[in-house]
Amino acid sequence: MDWESPKLLLLILPAVALLLWIESRSSHPMSGLRKRLLLVTRAIGVMLALAALAGPARVTQTGRKALGIVVDASQSMGAEGLTKSLTEAARVRSALGSGIDSFVVQLGSQPELLPEGSTPAMQAEWQKKNGGDSHYAAAIEYAEAMFPPGVSRNILIIGDGHETRGSLLHAAREAAVSGIQLHALPVSGPRRPDARMIALTPNRTRLFEGASLSLKAVFESTLEGSGTLKLYENGIEVEKRPVTLKPGATQEITFTRTPSTRNTFQYRAVLEGVRGDTLPGNDSALAIVDVRGRLRMLYIESDANEARYLMQAMEKEGIELDLRQPGNLAITFDQLSGYDGVILSDVPAHQLGDPLMNALRDYVDKLGGGLVMLGGPGSFGVGGYYRTPIEEVLPVRLKAPDEEEKQSAAVAIVMDRSGSMAGEKLEMAKSAAIATAEVLGHNDSLGVWAFDSEAHVVAPMTRLTSTNAVSGQIAAIASGGGTNLQPAFQLGREALLRAKARVKHMIILTDGQTAGAGYEQLATQCRGEGMTISTVAIGEGSHVALLQAIASSGGGQSYNTLDASGITRIFTQDTLMHTGRMIREEPFTPELKEKQPILAGFEKWDSPPLLGYVKTTRRTSAQVPLVTETGDPLLAHWRFGLGKATAFTSDAKSRWASLWIARWNGYGRFWSQVLRETARAPQGRLMDLSTQLEGDDARVSVDLLADAGTRANNAVVEAEVFHVAADALGAAMKPVQKLTLRQSAPGTYESSFQPTQAGVYLIRAQSGAEMVTAGLVHNPSSEASLGTVNEALLQEAVKITGGDFLADAGRVPNLETTKAIQHEELWPPLLVLLLMTFLIDTGIRRWEHVIGLWQLVPVRRLGQP
Repeated sequence: MDWESPKLLLLILPAVALLLWIESRSSHPMSGLRKRLLLVTRAIGVMLALAALAGPARVTQTGRKALGIVVDASQSMGAEGLTKSLTEAARVRSALGSGIDSFVVQLGSQPELLPEGSTPAMQAEWQKKNGGDSHYAAAIEYAEAMFPPGVSRNILIIGDGHETRGSLLHAAREAAVSGIQLHALPVSGPRRPDARMIALTPNRTRLFEGASLSLKAVFESTLEGSGTLKLYENGIEVEKRPVTLKPGATQEITFTRTPSTRNTFQYRAVLEGVRGDTLPGNDSALAIVDVRGRLRMLYIESDANEARYLMQAMEKEGIELDLRQPGNLAITFDQLSGYDGVILSDVPAHQLGDPLMNALRDYVDKLGGGLVMLGGPGSFGVGGYYRTPIEEVLPVRLKAPDEEEKQSAAVAIVMDRSGSMAGEKLEMAKSAAIATAEVLGHNDSLGVWAFDSEAHVVAPMTRLTSTNAVSGQIAAIASGGGTNLQPAFQLGREALLRAKARVKHMIILTDGQTAGAGYEQLATQCRGEGMTISTVAIGEGSHVALLQAIASSGGGQSYNTLDASGITRIFTQDTLMHTGRMIREEPFTPELKEKQPILAGFEKWDSPPLLGYVKTTRRTSAQVPLVTETGDPLLAHWRFGLGKATAFTSDAKSRWASLWIARWNGYGRFWSQVLRETARAPQGRLMDLSTQLEGDDARVSVDLLADAGTRANNAVVEAEVFHVAADALGAAMKPVQKLTLRQSAPGTYESSFQPTQAGVYLIRAQSGAEMVTAGLVHNPSSEASLGTVNEALLQEAVKITGGDFLADAGRVPNLETTKAIQHEELWPPLLVLLLMTFLIDTGIRRWEHVIGLWQLVPVRRLGQP
């Protein structure tokens, strides 16, 4: 006894209980006996219905046996091997006797039942037409469908076991589940003269235009001779090499190509001119490469002359750098989307401005772009990026390392609070002073003086044990009065003289013309006393020339800005630069700390020393493959939103990387890998497509995102399949079919199709505005007359199902171990019983009508004349 859905039987008890409950609540005026009979009848009906739904069947053994014989009729067997296989098939059928059903299936590209009375000429014609492949799995599935019901099922494979399509082991597992035993009788074809292509393998299937591509052609031969190996690119011959064939040896030849335009490149390697080659159908192999547009990155560099080193190196690597200098960078978010990445090299934050920094953050986060920041006196913390949108993106933190806190500094801020500073300018100046206090350490000192017509002490020079107190004093500054810098300048100088600190620095800010004289001499005097002075001119009315002269004499920097919002960046940049915490300028050798994909191939680090870097600290989740001798991050990398960000705290120009440029041949390769790993992926922003051959099917899989970090569910994803034949590469691709992908997991959509013809398939998937493409290669025939048997594959398939491997001549498979089982479905008689139960139920409920009919029939009989 067998059941298709036995769990349905568990519903019998609840169903009967429900009937009892309904009966207990019934108020129908029916006698007690009729109610009980009706209840019993209905309970029997429910049990019969559930039993029929459960699919009962009677299992019986018939004793009948059947054998399906699969004969390898592919071209690798040749006419001699096919004749030998058919002879073995006839011997086995004769040995089994007439009491066992048997049939023969021919194995090739497509299986077919061998008709009775087939002649050698008919078999040779079939082999020529359908013998281009050895598809064992398809033949097994075909044979399974040929068995009549009620017989034991056994399949005997006669052939060499060299499959070129599908998976015999997968078919064997399916057969084992179905109770089918596979047996194998190894028969090989003759070893014939044959040269064949095994594979054409590119070193990468996706690359950018202008990048180098290597194509490895692998071939073998059973004969000795010579020929020509030709490479075709999109149907055009681009290179050929003479080859010398060696029997039994696998040989390789590598072609190098540099695709110069964006396209899907189809490659075909063909062996030609080999005398005596008896199987020309296996002389070619295919490959497909998706060439994207050349990697294009926006290169923002403060010194155009220094930019040539990186630009020249990347030109050789196929990376286009669009050089721009900071200042008036009118680049919008939409314009950024045209780049695969952005490089910031020694560019202070105030020269970018908040709008561009916000756009760069969104570009990485939402568009999946790449951001690379290189070091220099205008980068990272010393570039004023502390507490900016760029700092959010970077894989490093910009505050000074803790061990540097011991090197104390004293900073004096002298700011204009005259009437012209009222409003936004004064508020931004106060924010800048507070930000300066935050970037300083607990061992540092800060003093703030404001001036109008006279000097005002905002916060005397004190150690920063707490920034809250100083911040409150700074926030209380109000505007009013004229402009006279000199008194506050003197007070700041005197406070710095009294301060006990290694570094002493003053920042002066004003927006107008100041009274007084002798500022240059005072600045020179300060410089001689060990202080440095930087100046910030804000607005068009400021005395720029005087402020530049003060900064020049004081050994500091001079800043000029029309945007008040940039003052905070200027103050933090200048403070970190002149307190000397964030820059280390002395030679050091980078150390390879972690193996990461961004440095693939750099197993041993052998670069010359670098001459300096900007100090930072790593973020917890960042990858830091390169560090300095002191353990500070040198190369850090992480994913931010949909994009990636990389920080290199040294530079790529002559200030710190001069030895890399002059002495290291890995300079170009290093930067090429860093930029390519960081750049936006060549596929869609939120969509990726992959294809893979699984037996006869090509599986198409799409990963889809709704936004950063969120997978898109319940989306409509469709794909279109195009094809170009193997012997027509370069011709227009023809549409084959359209696919609707179904969701199989969060954000994952899948479908499949069967590539029936040799050639190249292009799959284009789309969901809304997102569109991506991927290629799939279906190589021509790889049949080879090797004169050998793949015993390992045949034995493994036989072992899976528990069959026999008939290595000895004259043996036949043992069919006694499989049972001939016949299933007799029992649900039809149960339905008949259910119908009878329904009629009985109706009779009990309508018993008065039954009595009336019973009485009516005798009355009519008595009334007859």
